[in-house]
Amino acid sequence: MNPVADVQAGNGIGLEVFPESGTFYRTALESLSEGVMILDGDCRIIYANRLVYEITGYSPEELLGQTPYLLRADPQPADCAASKTPPDEPKCFEFEMKRKDGRLHWMYVKSTPYRNERDEVVGRVVALSCIAKQKNLEFENEFLQDEVRASFGNIIGRSPALQKVLAQITTVAPTEANVIILGESGTGKELVARAIHDLSSRKDRSLVRVNCASIPKELFESEFFGHVRGSFTGAIKDRVGRFELADDGTLFLDEIGEIPLDLQSKLLRVLQEGQFERVGDERTRTVKVRLIAATNRDLLAEAKASRFRLDLYYRLSVFPIEVPPLRERLEDVGELAQHFIKQAARRLGVTQPRLTKLQVQELQDYDWPGNVRELQNVIERAVILARGGKLQFDLPHRSNSEARPNRATVVSQRAEEEDLSFDELEVREREILVAGLRKTNWKIYGADGAAALLRIKPTTLVSKMKRLKVQKERA
Repeated sequence: MNPVADVQAGNGIGLEVFPESGTFYRTALESLSEGVMILDGDCRIIYANRLVYEITGYSPEELLGQTPYLLRADPQPADCAASKTPPDEPKCFEFEMKRKDGRLHWMYVKSTPYRNERDEVVGRVVALSCIAKQKNLEFENEFLQDEVRASFGNIIGRSPALQKVLAQITTVAPTEANVIILGESGTGKELVARAIHDLSSRKDRSLVRVNCASIPKELFESEFFGHVRGSFTGAIKDRVGRFELADDGTLFLDEIGEIPLDLQSKLLRVLQEGQFERVGDERTRTVKVRLIAATNRDLLAEAKASRFRLDLYYRLSVFPIEVPPLRERLEDVGELAQHFIKQAARRLGVTQPRLTKLQVQELQDYDWPGNVRELQNVIERAVILARGGKLQFDLPHRSNSEARPNRATVVSQRAEEEDLSFDELEVREREILVAGLRKTNWKIYGADGAAALLRIKPTTLVSKMKRLKVQKERA
């Protein structure tokens, strides 16, 4: 029996392509776990097995007699529709198939020519396999590569404030120094930590991240140092801690100010000596870990208030890096927004909307209290709602900077109204600083500190306090 001859002998389309003598081959094709189509010399579908109809959503009456062009999501011509005489070589390729209901699915195609008795190519046998899961994994991996690998290409922006941070990263990364990253929530402290790791000699080893704020107090020691089986209720097997996982690599402790005071002495020991014991174990273990910490708190103030060990603070803050809030680098907003639009469109599988100069200006008129993280969320929402059309941003009608005039604006307005001298301006400036410090209980750093309230850098506030001789009032 010759299946090719059977196909050529058939009359009509569909299952009639197989004569009675080809029942065996027809049954075999129907039982395959991949879709199979047979195309004639004009690249029209003369047979499709059951799975093709399930994959495409079309009925035999809708599909047979059509070209595979019907199934393509893009405007490219179908595999052999461009020529009356199809190529005589097998072809393998991937394409995005459009179902009858409009949904898209990635397919892997193997197209093989078949010949008549004179060895002439008279059509093709096309095998279709769904690779949606594989493609999703590829896209997810590509996305995670973009998210996780924080080279300087992933730290977006060219503002002077950000360039200063990049210069600090370049300086400290090749060393073994501990680094503490300061900044408000959502400014990208983890990206800075990853960039330091990627530019260090430990880049081929693990970067282990711990969010200290998410760990229950009673589990901190086990999380950091591990435990042995039976050391406490629920310890059903030995567990490796984060310090061991990061051995010869980098350990990033995010929100380090949340570590309980009674555990800080053990953290100090492992930083100084590289030694620790698992919970319930007498064996001392040794590790070589580079520590990068991050916080939005003023740890020095916390230490002076006896809520954080002063010796641990000094051990951590060998090289501090302060990440500026987004409102202090508004010139980066457009580039960041374009990056997030591209990222969101790819992840959501929608057409990338266009970002106009007017829209960039709209974004720059807002002061972003939630920083880069807030910008990313606003952009993603706008991309979802745009559906490939015009972007519209869900922002307050008036930015916080308009609703709450900053210190410089207040001083300028009062100077115009009252014709103040420079000496009087300095007095007023001092009054504003003291008022801000009193309101925040003399806390300088962090989202709830005086620097954030006055909308200036903490280092600028400290400098002004020295110049204006502002000191914390005694209780």
